[in-house]
Amino acid sequence: MADPRAFYDDLAGDYHLMFGDWWASAERQGVVIGELLRRNGVHPPAALLDCTCGIGTQALPLAAQGFRVTGSDLSTAAVARAATEAHNRGIAIELSVADVRALPAPARPFDAVVSCDNSLPHLLTDADLATALHAIRTQLDTGGLFVASTRDYHQLLRDEVHGVLPAVREVEGRRRIVGQAWQWSADRRTVEINVFFLRQDGPEWTTVVRSTTYRALRRDELSAALAAAGFRDIRWLTPDESGYYQPVVVARAA
Repeated sequence: MADPRAFYDDLAGDYHLMFGDWWASAERQGVVIGELLRRNGVHPPAALLDCTCGIGTQALPLAAQGFRVTGSDLSTAAVARAATEAHNRGIAIELSVADVRALPAPARPFDAVVSCDNSLPHLLTDADLATALHAIRTQLDTGGLFVASTRDYHQLLRDEVHGVLPAVREVEGRRRIVGQAWQWSADRRTVEINVFFLRQDGPEWTTVVRSTTYRALRRDELSAALAAAGFRDIRWLTPDESGYYQPVVVARAA
Protein backbone atom coordinates (compact mmCIF):
# COMPACT_ATOMS: atom_id res chain seq x y z
CA MET A 1 0.00 0.00 0.00
CA ALA A 2 1.21 3.53 -0.76
CA ASP A 3 1.69 4.87 2.75
CA PRO A 4 -0.40 8.03 3.24
CA ARG A 5 1.44 8.88 6.48
CA ALA A 6 3.67 11.52 4.86
CA PHE A 7 0.70 13.05 3.04
CA TYR A 8 -1.23 13.63 6.27
CA ASP A 9 1.85 14.66 8.23
CA ASP A 10 2.42 17.39 5.64
CA LEU A 11 -1.28 18.29 5.39
CA ALA A 12 -2.06 18.48 9.12
CA GLY A 13 -1.22 22.15 9.52
CA ASP A 14 -3.31 23.21 6.51
CA TYR A 15 -6.14 20.67 6.68
CA HIS A 16 -8.65 23.24 7.96
CA LEU A 17 -8.18 25.29 4.76
CA MET A 18 -10.10 22.65 2.84
CA PHE A 19 -13.24 23.94 4.63
CA GLY A 20 -14.82 27.37 4.70
CA ASP A 21 -15.05 26.94 8.49
CA TRP A 22 -13.48 23.69 9.64
CA TRP A 23 -14.93 23.62 13.16
CA ALA A 24 -18.44 24.55 12.03
CA SER A 25 -18.26 21.71 9.49
CA ALA A 26 -16.91 19.35 12.16
CA GLU A 27 -19.79 20.19 14.48
CA ARG A 28 -22.32 19.53 11.71
CA GLN A 29 -20.71 16.19 10.98
CA GLY A 30 -20.70 15.35 14.68
CA VAL A 31 -24.42 16.04 14.94
CA VAL A 32 -25.21 13.74 12.01
CA ILE A 33 -22.94 10.91 13.14
CA GLY A 34 -24.09 11.25 16.74
CA GLU A 35 -27.71 10.94 15.68
CA LEU A 36 -26.86 7.92 13.52
CA LEU A 37 -25.17 6.27 16.51
CA ARG A 38 -28.17 6.97 18.72
CA ARG A 39 -30.59 5.55 16.17
CA ASN A 40 -28.54 2.37 16.33
CA GLY A 41 -28.62 2.15 20.11
CA VAL A 42 -25.28 3.82 20.92
CA HIS A 43 -25.80 6.74 23.33
CA PRO A 44 -23.46 8.91 25.42
CA PRO A 45 -21.43 8.04 27.43
CA ALA A 46 -20.77 5.02 25.17
CA ALA A 47 -17.12 4.27 24.39
CA LEU A 48 -16.18 5.07 20.77
CA LEU A 49 -13.02 4.55 18.75
CA ASP A 50 -12.37 6.80 15.78
CA CYS A 51 -9.67 4.65 14.17
CA THR A 52 -8.78 7.18 11.43
CA CYS A 53 -9.30 10.38 13.40
CA GLY A 54 -7.00 12.75 11.52
CA ILE A 55 -7.07 16.19 13.16
CA GLY A 56 -10.31 15.31 14.95
CA THR A 57 -13.00 16.37 12.50
CA GLN A 58 -15.45 13.72 13.72
CA ALA A 59 -13.82 12.60 16.98
CA LEU A 60 -13.82 15.99 18.72
CA PRO A 61 -17.49 16.93 18.20
CA LEU A 62 -18.55 13.42 19.24
CA ALA A 63 -16.50 13.76 22.42
CA ALA A 64 -18.11 17.16 23.02
CA GLN A 65 -21.51 15.43 22.90
CA GLY A 66 -20.55 13.20 25.83
CA PHE A 67 -19.30 10.09 24.07
CA ARG A 68 -16.10 8.67 25.57
CA VAL A 69 -13.94 8.93 22.47
CA THR A 70 -10.55 7.44 21.73
CA GLY A 71 -8.99 8.67 18.52
CA SER A 72 -6.12 7.08 16.63
CA ASP A 73 -4.43 7.78 13.32
CA LEU A 74 -1.23 6.76 11.56
CA SER A 75 -0.17 10.41 11.17
CA THR A 76 1.76 11.74 14.16
CA ALA A 77 1.27 15.33 13.01
CA ALA A 78 -2.49 14.89 12.59
CA VAL A 79 -2.84 13.39 16.08
CA ALA A 80 -0.80 16.25 17.52
CA ARG A 81 -3.08 18.76 15.76
CA ALA A 82 -6.13 16.91 17.13
CA ALA A 83 -4.68 17.18 20.65
CA THR A 84 -4.16 20.92 20.21
CA GLU A 85 -7.68 21.43 18.88
CA ALA A 86 -9.12 19.41 21.78
CA HIS A 87 -7.12 21.39 24.35
CA ASN A 88 -8.17 24.73 22.83
CA ARG A 89 -11.83 23.72 23.13
CA GLY A 90 -11.66 22.00 26.52
CA ILE A 91 -12.69 18.64 25.03
CA ALA A 92 -11.66 15.45 26.84
CA ILE A 93 -10.41 12.76 24.45
CA GLU A 94 -7.80 9.99 24.38
CA LEU A 95 -5.48 10.15 21.36
CA SER A 96 -2.74 7.89 20.04
CA VAL A 97 -0.80 7.08 16.88
CA ALA A 98 -1.78 3.75 15.32
CA ASP A 99 -2.12 2.22 11.87
CA VAL A 100 -5.69 1.02 11.27
CA ARG A 101 -4.22 -2.32 10.15
CA ALA A 102 -2.53 -2.83 13.52
CA LEU A 103 -4.82 -1.39 16.19
CA PRO A 104 -3.78 -2.28 19.75
CA ALA A 105 -6.07 -4.59 21.70
CA PRO A 106 -8.45 -2.48 23.83
CA ALA A 107 -8.61 -2.90 27.60
CA ARG A 108 -12.37 -3.26 27.11
CA PRO A 109 -14.30 -3.52 23.83
CA PHE A 110 -15.67 -0.31 22.39
CA ASP A 111 -19.39 0.17 21.86
CA ALA A 112 -18.75 1.54 18.37
CA VAL A 113 -15.95 2.25 15.92
CA VAL A 114 -16.10 4.99 13.31
CA SER A 115 -13.94 5.69 10.25
CA CYS A 116 -15.29 8.61 8.24
CA ASP A 117 -14.27 10.97 5.47
CA ASN A 118 -13.10 8.40 2.90
CA SER A 119 -10.27 6.92 4.99
CA LEU A 120 -10.68 3.22 4.13
CA PRO A 121 -9.97 3.74 0.38
CA HIS A 122 -6.35 4.48 1.31
CA LEU A 123 -6.12 0.68 1.68
CA LEU A 124 -5.23 -0.10 -1.92
CA THR A 125 -5.20 -3.90 -1.84
CA ASP A 126 -7.74 -6.50 -0.79
CA ALA A 127 -5.21 -7.85 1.73
CA ASP A 128 -4.71 -4.46 3.43
CA LEU A 129 -8.45 -3.80 3.52
CA ALA A 130 -9.08 -7.24 5.05
CA THR A 131 -6.34 -6.71 7.64
CA ALA A 132 -7.79 -3.35 8.66
CA LEU A 133 -11.37 -4.62 8.93
CA HIS A 134 -10.25 -7.61 11.01
CA ALA A 135 -8.37 -5.19 13.29
CA ILE A 136 -11.50 -3.05 13.61
CA ARG A 137 -13.59 -6.14 14.39
CA THR A 138 -11.29 -6.97 17.33
CA GLN A 139 -12.18 -3.63 18.93
CA LEU A 140 -15.86 -4.63 19.28
CA ASP A 141 -17.92 -7.14 21.21
CA THR A 142 -20.56 -9.12 19.34
CA GLY A 143 -23.24 -6.64 18.30
CA GLY A 144 -20.87 -3.67 18.42
CA LEU A 145 -21.45 -1.01 15.77
CA PHE A 146 -19.15 0.03 12.94
CA VAL A 147 -19.84 3.22 10.96
CA ALA A 148 -17.76 4.35 7.98
CA SER A 149 -18.11 6.73 5.07
CA THR A 150 -16.50 6.75 1.63
CA ARG A 151 -16.77 8.77 -1.52
CA ASP A 152 -19.31 7.51 -4.03
CA TYR A 153 -16.78 6.23 -6.55
CA HIS A 154 -19.42 4.80 -8.86
CA GLN A 155 -20.95 8.25 -9.28
CA LEU A 156 -17.57 10.01 -9.51
CA LEU A 157 -16.51 7.72 -12.34
CA ARG A 158 -19.86 8.03 -14.07
CA ASP A 159 -19.66 11.82 -13.90
CA GLU A 160 -15.96 11.84 -14.88
CA VAL A 161 -14.97 13.99 -11.91
CA HIS A 162 -11.37 15.15 -12.13
CA GLY A 163 -10.98 17.39 -9.11
CA VAL A 164 -12.38 19.97 -6.73
CA LEU A 165 -12.70 23.59 -7.83
CA PRO A 166 -10.37 26.05 -6.09
CA ALA A 167 -11.68 28.06 -3.15
CA VAL A 168 -10.23 31.23 -1.64
CA ARG A 169 -9.61 31.45 2.12
CA GLU A 170 -8.47 34.43 4.20
CA VAL A 171 -5.82 33.70 6.85
CA GLU A 172 -4.67 36.68 8.90
CA GLY A 173 -5.31 39.00 5.98
CA ARG A 174 -3.53 36.80 3.47
CA ARG A 175 -5.23 34.80 0.77
CA ARG A 176 -4.95 31.05 0.44
CA ILE A 177 -6.33 29.21 -2.57
CA VAL A 178 -6.95 25.48 -2.20
CA GLY A 179 -8.20 22.96 -4.75
CA GLN A 180 -7.71 19.41 -5.97
CA ALA A 181 -6.66 17.85 -9.28
CA TRP A 182 -7.38 14.12 -9.74
CA GLN A 183 -5.68 11.64 -12.04
CA TRP A 184 -7.47 8.31 -12.54
CA SER A 185 -5.50 5.19 -13.37
CA ALA A 186 -6.10 3.61 -16.80
CA ASP A 187 -8.19 0.83 -15.25
CA ARG A 188 -10.12 3.33 -13.07
CA ARG A 189 -9.26 1.29 -9.95
CA THR A 190 -7.25 4.05 -8.25
CA VAL A 191 -7.10 7.83 -8.31
CA GLU A 192 -4.21 10.11 -7.42
CA ILE A 193 -5.41 13.16 -5.52
CA ASN A 194 -3.23 16.27 -5.79
CA VAL A 195 -4.20 18.89 -3.20
CA PHE A 196 -2.72 22.26 -4.15
CA PHE A 197 -2.34 25.38 -2.04
CA LEU A 198 -1.49 28.83 -3.38
CA ARG A 199 -0.25 31.10 -0.60
CA GLN A 200 -0.06 34.87 -0.76
CA ASP A 201 2.82 36.53 1.08
CA GLY A 202 2.79 40.22 0.23
CA PRO A 203 3.11 40.53 -3.55
CA GLU A 204 4.51 37.01 -3.87
CA TRP A 205 2.67 33.70 -4.25
CA THR A 206 3.99 30.24 -3.50
CA THR A 207 2.50 26.88 -4.46
CA VAL A 208 2.50 23.67 -2.45
CA VAL A 209 1.15 20.38 -3.83
CA ARG A 210 0.55 17.28 -1.70
CA SER A 211 -0.42 13.99 -3.31
CA THR A 212 -1.87 10.66 -2.24
CA THR A 213 -3.60 7.69 -3.86
CA TYR A 214 -7.04 6.25 -3.14
CA ARG A 215 -8.64 3.03 -4.23
CA ALA A 216 -11.93 3.55 -6.09
CA LEU A 217 -13.63 1.36 -3.51
CA ARG A 218 -17.14 0.35 -4.57
CA ARG A 219 -19.87 -0.28 -2.06
CA ASP A 220 -20.28 -3.93 -2.99
CA GLU A 221 -16.54 -4.49 -2.52
CA LEU A 222 -16.56 -2.95 0.95
CA SER A 223 -19.72 -4.84 1.91
CA ALA A 224 -18.12 -8.15 0.90
CA ALA A 225 -14.95 -7.33 2.81
CA LEU A 226 -16.96 -6.43 5.91
CA ALA A 227 -18.84 -9.71 5.77
CA ALA A 228 -15.58 -11.63 5.39
CA ALA A 229 -14.12 -9.79 8.40
CA GLY A 230 -16.98 -10.84 10.69
CA PHE A 231 -19.64 -8.16 10.30
CA ARG A 232 -23.36 -8.61 9.69
CA ASP A 233 -26.46 -6.46 9.13
CA ILE A 234 -24.48 -4.39 6.62
CA ARG A 235 -26.50 -1.41 5.42
CA TRP A 236 -25.67 1.56 3.21
CA LEU A 237 -27.25 4.98 3.66
CA THR A 238 -27.24 7.65 0.97
CA PRO A 239 -26.60 11.28 1.94
CA ASP A 240 -30.36 11.91 1.60
CA GLU A 241 -31.03 9.13 4.11
CA SER A 242 -28.31 9.90 6.66
CA GLY A 243 -27.76 13.64 6.30
CA TYR A 244 -24.01 12.98 5.95
CA TYR A 245 -22.18 14.32 2.92
CA GLN A 246 -20.86 10.91 1.80
CA PRO A 247 -22.45 7.44 1.57
CA VAL A 248 -22.32 5.76 4.99
CA VAL A 249 -22.09 2.05 5.76
CA VAL A 250 -23.35 0.69 9.08
CA ALA A 251 -22.56 -2.86 10.25
CA ARG A 252 -22.65 -5.01 13.39
CA ALA A 253 -19.89 -7.24 14.71
CA ALA A 254 -21.07 -10.84 14.32
